Amino acid sequence: MLVNVLALTTGLACVVAASLLTHQQVLATVLSLIGGAFVSAAVVTLAIGSLTVRETTEQVDSAVLRGMQDVLGPVRDPLFSGALSAYRYDCLLSPPPTGDSHPDYVYQSFRISYRIETLPKTVTIACLASNDDAGLDGFTGPECLLRWMIDDNLDPDDPEIFTIGAVRVDNRDLERKPPTHETVSGGRARIDQFSVPHDAQVTVGHLVELSITARKYVGNDRRIRVQAQVFRHVTDAEYRLVIDPALRPTRLSINASEISALGAAHGASVRATFPAPFNNSAGLIQLPFPLQPGSVMAFTIDRDVS
Repeated sequence: MLVNVLALTTGLACVVAASLLTHQQVLATVLSLIGGAFVSAAVVTLAIGSLTVRETTEQVDSAVLRGMQDVLGPVRDPLFSGALSAYRYDCLLSPPPTGDSHPDYVYQSFRISYRIETLPKTVTIACLASNDDAGLDGFTGPECLLRWMIDDNLDPDDPEIFTIGAVRVDNRDLERKPPTHETVSGGRARIDQFSVPHDAQVTVGHLVELSITARKYVGNDRRIRVQAQVFRHVTDAEYRLVIDPALRPTRLSINASEISALGAAHGASVRATFPAPFNNSAGLIQLPFPLQPGSVMAFTIDRDVS
């Protein structure tokens, strides 16, 4: 590099000297030719050198990436085989009607769908009336499609508090068994069980769909937070929230900063669904990469309660 710089400097000096010695044509011509040769050689050498460095850097980056893929591939493949793919979460937040027995609780209606490779013989949905998150620890197996918490003073058997609309596999409604109850940390849980058809147990690749309506306390709060947390590996996830105008939203904040990606987190989209003046009415989170359990997506709604 130093030699190239010196050659370039010498060449430029010769060219300048040649331009000043116009009265001595022979010497000026010689200096001009020498200077041009030095400059051309230095420029070509510098250009080739920069290309060589860039190519070397790209080759090193490519080798490192291939090495990481070779090392992480055997680890990621088993995780992906049991992951929930094409995950979709659609939620509608709406106020209770006049005369409702729980006026401080809004309705949170949501639909979840995803694809999964295999299903057990029986799947469950658990609703916990508890304020202790430790109660969720007993509902983490592959048979648990959903675990939901409500306030410990509410009744999980009350259809106005928690209602399961549909549980479907491959566009077929599953047979529901009578609910059972368990004591959990801080309260009690209602467990609904659903039988999976035999052909869905022995084949690979299934579409699972759930529709649920639950109640969420907001009282007279000016700020409402709606969040969703994954407790299994998820790929290609989309989370959508729509807010009933009767809740009088004034601002919608969308947050996906509490996610843990498995690999490079590229292509995420976190935005309002519609342009102003409807930008406070709906939000969207798109995460086209694998998520690890524990990842949290959140929507925060500021509203006018005056």
